[in-house]
Amino acid sequence: MKRLPKAYSREKRKDQIKGQFKIWLDNGDEQPKTMYRIAKALGMSPNARIYSMLEELILDGYLTCEARDQSGRWTTRFYYPVVKSLITEKYGKRRIVVKHKGVVSGQLELAL
Repeated sequence: MKRLPKAYSREKRKDQIKGQFKIWLDNGDEQPKTMYRIAKALGMSPNARIYSMLEELILDGYLTCEARDQSGRWTTRFYYPVVKSLITEKYGKRRIVVKHKGVVSGQLELAL
C-alpha cells in the first residue's frame, strides 16, 4: 500500500481546497462550509494555517466568506466558492472604438 505524504506545500494545499469545493459542487452540495468542515474533508486538523490559506484564496478571488452569529456561540465564518462563468472569465471587459466620420475619436470600455 502506497503511503500518502502528510506534508504538502502551501500551493498544493490551496489546490486541494479548490478541488474539494469542486467535488462538493459537482455532487450538488452548494451550502457554505466552515473551516472545520474543509479541514476534516482534507484529513487535516483546523488551525491558523488553514485559516490563512482560506484568507489568501479570498484575496485571490476564488472564495468569499460571510460571518454568521450562531445562538450562544462565537461568530462563525462560512466559505463558499465564487462561481465564474466562461463569459465573465474570458470577456470581462469589452472595448468599443468610437469613430466620427471614419476617424477614431475615442474608446469606451465596458465591464461585463
